Amino acid sequence: MPAVSSPQPCCDETVAKELLRDDPTLISSLDFGAFVRQGVGTGPSLLIGDQSEIPLLAAATRSHLEYRMALLAHPGDHVMLRHRDRDFEEYLGTHLGLAELTFHKAGCCSRASVTQWAWSHPKRVAGFAQLAEQGGGLTIKSYLTTGHTWRLAQAIGQTSKQIIHVYGPSLRITGWSNDKLWFAQLARRVLGTEATPPTRAAYGPAAAAGLVRQISKMSDQVIVKVPDSAGSTGNMRLDSMSVRGRPLRDLKQMLLSRLYAVGWHDSYPVLVGVWDRNVVCSPSVQLWLPHLSAGQPVVEGIFEQRVQTSAAQFVGASRSALGREIQASLRREGTRIATVLQQLGYYGRCSLDAVICRTKDQSPLIHWIECNGRWGAVSIPVTAARQLLRHRRPSAMSILQEVLPDRDISTQQLMQGVRDMLLKVGRDTSGLIVLSPPSNPKGALLNLCAVAETQSAADTMLDEVMNRLTKSGQM
Repeated sequence: MPAVSSPQPCCDETVAKELLRDDPTLISSLDFGAFVRQGVGTGPSLLIGDQSEIPLLAAATRSHLEYRMALLAHPGDHVMLRHRDRDFEEYLGTHLGLAELTFHKAGCCSRASVTQWAWSHPKRVAGFAQLAEQGGGLTIKSYLTTGHTWRLAQAIGQTSKQIIHVYGPSLRITGWSNDKLWFAQLARRVLGTEATPPTRAAYGPAAAAGLVRQISKMSDQVIVKVPDSAGSTGNMRLDSMSVRGRPLRDLKQMLLSRLYAVGWHDSYPVLVGVWDRNVVCSPSVQLWLPHLSAGQPVVEGIFEQRVQTSAAQFVGASRSALGREIQASLRREGTRIATVLQQLGYYGRCSLDAVICRTKDQSPLIHWIECNGRWGAVSIPVTAARQLLRHRRPSAMSILQEVLPDRDISTQQLMQGVRDMLLKVGRDTSGLIVLSPPSNPKGALLNLCAVAETQSAADTMLDEVMNRLTKSGQM
């Protein structure tokens, strides 16, 4: 990992120059030949919502969350998926005006990512190359832009002799920005040592156990994270009282057992840090990072995330109701971090997660937690809602992403149960948007967005959906 830590904040441009000096491949990794460009070009788009390249998200290969990217499509675009749901595709057409989409089922096994499978299969490459020839180009929009995304663009470009654009960051900055340890170092380098909670890297099981015991002496709770996974996956929150005095051998075995249980495979370093106390809320700063030549990063909104469980699992979000001063600080600090990412080759959607803590003198303290260097559970519905409302920014919106264990709800059943609430493009300016089919390996997964004139109305809409689901005889 390139070292980026510093005891004092530096000039943002200086930070970027030093990081590029230490790792020139941050920019040079954009070079995939004469037919590949970063950005948006002519012709249709190919949207890929696969999440399986994020460590520990093995369940993503069986999830229908990949359909979320289809809501970002325009008529004539193409969507590639592991699994298809014809009822959901019908909903996209009848209610959201997305009838002129073409869906492609990837034939990949559970271990391969969709993009990896696509670029390694000549028939699939040839099919997309024909689309590029007919449209004078093609733009690939992936949930997570990785080396496989760029290789797919390269393969299609070489076959079609057309320019293929990739709507996302370079593969190197994708990797680093999604690493919680690297991001913590970057935030401290840009904003100062107080920008994050105390965070350390452990390069082995004994080191992890030692750091957990050490940090337990200075904090009520300790957090252990797999740094390159997403959200709460791979998070282990420990009560310090249960750690203090415990033999290091036992502590090491406990850490290993719990990490192995979530699918971790001895990848180091792991993050060990302080779990903040007195947390008031968990804001997320939603950003658009254009090409460096096209202007500064744009803050498109600040949302307050709703989390549950000890690992802080995301279950929803709504527009922030924080005061102007703290929102201004979030915008200012988030923009500074994003500016450095932009200078390192980052292009596209990005969000920065933080927590607001109440200090002893009652003043708010911002701690930056992680960067989501990809599309996400907030950025997709935010962008989709604006697009579906003909680029009109919704007055208020609320997002729900919650699993109902041991429930089996089909797309058709969900649609029937909420049909009177569904937003219809071209007719409504408020209503319910279903972001993905509800089927999920662990139970029904509700992934919904409500847009309304007031925040209270948006929240009430989602409450009504939950009431209908829990009421006897409904769905």
